[in-house]
Amino acid sequence: MTRGSADPPVGPPTPLEPGRRRRFAELTGSWRAALRIARRESRRARRRTALVLAMIALPVLVLAFLAASYDMAELTPQEQLDRRLGVADAELRWFADTPVVQDEWGDTWYPRDDGQSAMSRPTTADEVTALLGPGSRVTEIRAGSPVTVRGPRGDETLQAWILDLTDPLARGLVRFRSGRAPQQPGEVALSPTALRRLDGRLGEAVPTADRTRTYTVVGVVEFPDDLGPVIALHPAAVGRADAQPDSRWLIDVPGTVDAAMVARLNERGVVVARRHVPDSMTSSRSFIGYVGPANTSDLSTMVLIAGLGLLEVVLLVGPAFAVGVRRRRRDLALVAVAGGDAAHLRRVVLADGVVLGVLGAVAGLLLGVGAAFAGRPVMEQYVFGTRFGAYRCWPLALVVLGGVAVLAGVLAALAPAWTAARQDVMAGLAGRRTPPRPGPGRSSADWRWSSAGRRSRRSGPVGRPPR
Repeated sequence: MTRGSADPPVGPPTPLEPGRRRRFAELTGSWRAALRIARRESRRARRRTALVLAMIALPVLVLAFLAASYDMAELTPQEQLDRRLGVADAELRWFADTPVVQDEWGDTWYPRDDGQSAMSRPTTADEVTALLGPGSRVTEIRAGSPVTVRGPRGDETLQAWILDLTDPLARGLVRFRSGRAPQQPGEVALSPTALRRLDGRLGEAVPTADRTRTYTVVGVVEFPDDLGPVIALHPAAVGRADAQPDSRWLIDVPGTVDAAMVARLNERGVVVARRHVPDSMTSSRSFIGYVGPANTSDLSTMVLIAGLGLLEVVLLVGPAFAVGVRRRRRDLALVAVAGGDAAHLRRVVLADGVVLGVLGAVAGLLLGVGAAFAGRPVMEQYVFGTRFGAYRCWPLALVVLGGVAVLAGVLAALAPAWTAARQDVMAGLAGRRTPPRPGPGRSSADWRWSSAGRRSRRSGPVGRPPR
């Protein structure tokens, strides 16, 4: 047998020390009892509970409403692409006569070579069709110059879109409310906002401000990206000489717009936004929502608003908790007589903040998200001016708001909890108001009452009274 240092025997993990386990059990039981007392107190003092819940839930409701509305207004790249394409397979923008390089979504591009030759003339449908091959269909979408028309209350400026709404490709970009698509140069379709500002109806004539032309309203259409005053003109109403070189084309091809077609069109200076993107590039809404680099300022503003809301809740709810502690002096004194020390009294008051904070957070989040869903049309029309994406909320923001509400309740109850832990037990049993003692300790009579209560709690009942 060789002499040397032997490895220590490997055995089962050492259990927690009995003292630590006992302290943990006492802490858990103390918080459980404090939460039960807080729940019972919230049912007993209904008016004070309703006041505290209103002060906690109201900021949470407003912030949850804004968070859900903001999340629905921020479209994902796939939603933006579906709105740009409608029923088309892809969107083409002919920027240059030299090769270009683009991103997968067709949002950004740059010339591949140093010498860039920009398009100096508007393209035609025949040129675009020749790039795509036989069996393809194209339609042009142009943003025209604003049109000023004469209304009953003065001149009104309308944003003009030049497109052929009789073509199914262009028709997929709008939502028809009533009427039909313009078929002649003198016919137009107006958005509901423009029709309301002009006090017009279908079939009425709308003159321009200079009275050089008169248009007949034949349809009411809605552009999801612009809910303001918009006028849709027939392509024949604006000559090709007036067309802008950055017009876009919606295409429909027999097959799919694959990567090879995109590369071939990029060689001709055409930027492509196609519907069928690879699954790896498809952006899905995650738990944190869709947050882009351009939204940093918006997020900082929301954090500032949340911080101010937290401060407001603490300042308003704190006095309500202080009033509740003064009214519960006798109950807290009985807890001290039963063996509760200063930590137990603090937990009883802090539990009020936890219970009311949780209830206020849940109520505020539910009401805020419900109000955002119910008030979605109003926010679309009068605040954002565009149609939202799918119905959704911002999970991370809601979790943060709920945590902030609970934290605000606990912080608001912190000062009253410290005051309750220092109150005079004898004065509390008598129902008198006495200021807390300046020293950290309590009087000898208080300690005698608390020590007797703790001894009775440890020893338990010694007998049963006779029946």
